[in-house]
Amino acid sequence: MPSAAVAAEEATPGVKGGWYRQACGANFDVVWLPNTATAAAVPSPAAVAQLAVKKLVLPTPQVAMSPGVGVPQLVGVPVWLWLPAGVWGPVSATAAVPGVSVTATASPREVAWDFGDGGVVSCGGPGTVYRPGVDDPAGGSPDCGVVFARSSVGEADGRFPVTVTVRWQVGWAGAGQQGVVAGLTSRAVSSVVVGESQALAVPASGGAR
Repeated sequence: MPSAAVAAEEATPGVKGGWYRQACGANFDVVWLPNTATAAAVPSPAAVAQLAVKKLVLPTPQVAMSPGVGVPQLVGVPVWLWLPAGVWGPVSATAAVPGVSVTATASPREVAWDFGDGGVVSCGGPGTVYRPGVDDPAGGSPDCGVVFARSSVGEADGRFPVTVTVRWQVGWAGAGQQGVVAGLTSRAVSSVVVGESQALAVPASGGAR
């Protein structure tokens, strides 16, 4: 141990530490060092935000349309597209470590309906639910719909694939800071049959032949 005079000069009052023998070749000295080896560094809010993002549970979108998924669609007939209730809305998760708590929030921004060769439709919202007996079946959706230009004949299994992808914007806040991270996506897949109605011209009775 060093002398009382050295201890009074080098020790830091109120901070736990210890005396260490510091050697350099044949020379050595005794120094006092605080206990930093076992002191855990507090992670930054941005680092804790990544933990919060990993805890986010995004709802899985579902394919909803009118006419329904199981009903063959027709070329040239408007089809309404929408996401069921509960799929479109902010989702949050919180991560915390001693001294830092951060909440990450994912908000839906866009939904893409990909019908393969049948076309792609991007909508800025969940779409409008079709109401039988209220909405005009011959009219298109006010905000999210598709009109197929050709039939799915010739496609695999005679169907167009349907992939619904929701794109989420993700931000975080905590410990007096905030920021954004890379966006997330959630996805659902299905398929649909698209047919083409055939018109048959029948001459009027008594007409020229």
